[in-house]
Amino acid sequence: MNSSTTTTIPAPDETERARQLIELGLAVDPEARSQTLARLIAASLHQGPDTALGRFASTGQLDQQACLDELNQLRVPFEQEAWIDAFGRFVLFSAGGRS
Repeated sequence: MNSSTTTTIPAPDETERARQLIELGLAVDPEARSQTLARLIAASLHQGPDTALGRFASTGQLDQQACLDELNQLRVPFEQEAWIDAFGRFVLFSAGGRS
């Protein structure tokens, strides 16, 4: 019996359902104050599980500066730019209301 395990690295959630949930979440919470919405956005945008966005998506642990740095590096389609803005607001609100 082989005792080794296979580890699957989660990819960003780019499903149509994720896009719909994010758009609905932003319609209800345009300031993106919900951690659940922020984690879904991070899951859809991260560049890998070892990134700050990937870690936030999977664990909820927010490294504010690292996430903001990653957001500044992202290049997304026009329709996802609002997601970056919303996540950035979430990070800033989490930092005690800095702007």
